[in-house]
Amino acid sequence: MKSRILLLIGVSLAVVVALFFYSRSNRVKADVDIYASPVHAGCYVAASRDCRIHVEPFTINLASGKKMVLFRLVSIEFPGGIQTVIYDWKPDQSNPAPALGDTYSPSLVTQDFAATCGHTYEISLQGQDTGDSNIFNLGLTGQFTCPSAAP
Repeated sequence: MKSRILLLIGVSLAVVVALFFYSRSNRVKADVDIYASPVHAGCYVAASRDCRIHVEPFTINLASGKKMVLFRLVSIEFPGGIQTVIYDWKPDQSNPAPALGDTYSPSLVTQDFAATCGHTYEISLQGQDTGDSNIFNLGLTGQFTCPSAAP
């Protein structure tokens, strides 16, 4: 009786493991058709009690026949993980969407964004093309801390 129970448990476990791996291998994976160069940013004191986040230039690449829907820069402030969109780009008549094989180097209206002195941040570059149903994180800086305000 004990051997039958152990055999039943063993067979059940084998079936569960087989189903797990079968379902993982048959999932449709979303192809990401939008990529970006590394994202770099830092913080500095612009004036007394005025800190700024500086974002270095970056490029966005579209690897298929899709067009860019949007990209945005999001600051993530710590503690708390508060997310704020600091730059939001969408195509329009005067600024058409880059397409297949294009490398897009945005000319940001500003590369320096307001920050709170003494706080810690990360910057996330997010993007979406016409083939994506969601926005993807294309790059993320490491955490950096703004200096304390100058006296």
